[in-house]
Amino acid sequence: MADRYDRAAHIALVLESVTLLSQMIASGPRVLFHGRDLTRTQMRALFVLAHDESPVTPGRLAKVLGITAGAITQLIDGLKDQKLVETVPNPNDARSRVIRLTANADDEVRRFERSTVERMMPRFAAVDDAGLTALSQTISRITKEP
Repeated sequence: MADRYDRAAHIALVLESVTLLSQMIASGPRVLFHGRDLTRTQMRALFVLAHDESPVTPGRLAKVLGITAGAITQLIDGLKDQKLVETVPNPNDARSRVIRLTANADDEVRRFERSTVERMMPRFAAVDDAGLTALSQTISRITKEP
């Protein structure tokens, strides 16, 4: 009898690989935002703001980060104090505000990402273009919010 495809086992292997890849990324140089001492949550917030396709409200950012409304206020205030984010009127709802990266913070995130891609490129040398395209599309589907 042929081996039955074990979906859970394959998902576990993917998660293990993603975890290892995340550790490799995190072990790289951390010279970001001119050596500021940022928390992991602040870093996550900056990357959410850099990559979200729609305007990010404080409530949405709190949900994505898994923190409370009070905590998101403190987080945003801290990032504003460091001139990394600003709040502006929501283009979709004038009654609310959205958070966005300052121009300098956006440049810094992009620079960090480019340097990380360069550093990680050798890890992907054995993957052909079609495989890399399939991998990136698959991971994008998995990480999109339902």
